[in-house]
Amino acid sequence: MYLLVAALRLLPFLNQGKDYMKQGLCVALVLAAFGLLASAADKAAPTQVERGREVFLSSSKVTACATCHAMAGLGTAVAPDLTTMASFAPPRGFVATMRMSMTEKVLLVKTADGAFPAVLKQEQSDQSEFFDLGQTPPVLRKLTAKQIVSSERDQKWQHPPASVEYTSQELADLVGFLKWAATGSQKEIKPSEVD
Repeated sequence: MYLLVAALRLLPFLNQGKDYMKQGLCVALVLAAFGLLASAADKAAPTQVERGREVFLSSSKVTACATCHAMAGLGTAVAPDLTTMASFAPPRGFVATMRMSMTEKVLLVKTADGAFPAVLKQEQSDQSEFFDLGQTPPVLRKLTAKQIVSSERDQKWQHPPASVEYTSQELADLVGFLKWAATGSQKEIKPSEVD
């Protein structure tokens, strides 16, 4: 880039210079052009894994997957681990699971103060720990057995991806990232594989 700027500054003197100066200027322009081309090649389009990682970390359409799921050292381990599913499920099956409106892991926890959708983290004798999915990001709440009026499968809470329309490319990219994170696979997932 610097060569190009220097060469362009010398253009007005081209007619006044000697042959060796003209040749030097031409060489500088050629080198600068190659430098720009190499720089553009370094900034190639992101890979599917990179695009999928972006969808996982920061979806603009819905709460990002990483808000509740952890993969490849990214995100928060609130919801189920996706490693097994990403390892074995075909792309279409994975997407069908993402779009499910209800999940078996989400509970409706009722206390004297109200109710909230939650995922059970752990239960120990007289105390239970729940991730409160009614807040973003989910908040860990510790409740004693006496504070819990009831805890049952939540019939109304919806998995966030069930309520938005991702493009086929976004879904393919997300599945590509998850499969890479689980198995190291860099096989391109085509949009037709998720429809």
